[in-house]
Amino acid sequence: MSQEERDARLGLTGLTGAEREARIRLLTERLERETAAAKAALGADRTGHRPPPDTAPVLGASENG
Repeated sequence: MSQEERDARLGLTGLTGAEREARIRLLTERLERETAAAKAALGADRTGHRPPPDTAPVLGASENG
């Protein structure tokens, strides 16, 4: 995959340097939140506990189904 293709997939095309940095920071923070939520869910599965249902939006699930 070329750099241009990656930029397009991440929504980075046409952004200024500062906008690009801000977008990358937001994407990184989102990925870190989703990773933490997935690890917590995996840990809960291993211990036999499930996370409360209100964590679904954090995991990227749609509230509308």
